[in-house]
Amino acid sequence: MIKHPGVVERVESGKVVVRILSQSACGNCQAKGHCGMAESADKLVDVNHHEAAQFSPGQTVEVTLARSLGYKALLLGYIVPFLIIVVSLFVLVLTTGNELFAAFVSVVLMLPYFSFLYIYRHKLRKEFHFRINKV
Repeated sequence: MIKHPGVVERVESGKVVVRILSQSACGNCQAKGHCGMAESADKLVDVNHHEAAQFSPGQTVEVTLARSLGYKALLLGYIVPFLIIVVSLFVLVLTTGNELFAAFVSVVLMLPYFSFLYIYRHKLRKEFHFRINKV
């Protein structure tokens, strides 16, 4: 399981909105104040919960996601787009010989892919089911 601590932001009917602090891998590094590579950002996560009323704003909770779903998110969000760009770039450079055209088309190919993800976002939201536990 992938676990993140969070704080309940608000409670709606059947849904709990949790604010989690996402940190980069170097978030706990001793030199993070000097290198400028450390980054962190608050993220709001909607967690569907049949007993949402048992949570209250400001309460500390833990948001979990199955590790296999984390890998699937990595695949959909990073690996597939990377492969689309790299494969199309190589194929177009080899067939046309024009690197600028190949680069442009490779980037433009991201539009249909991310449009597809956007269109199916409701289905993906049902599949990527977060769980919430009191701490």
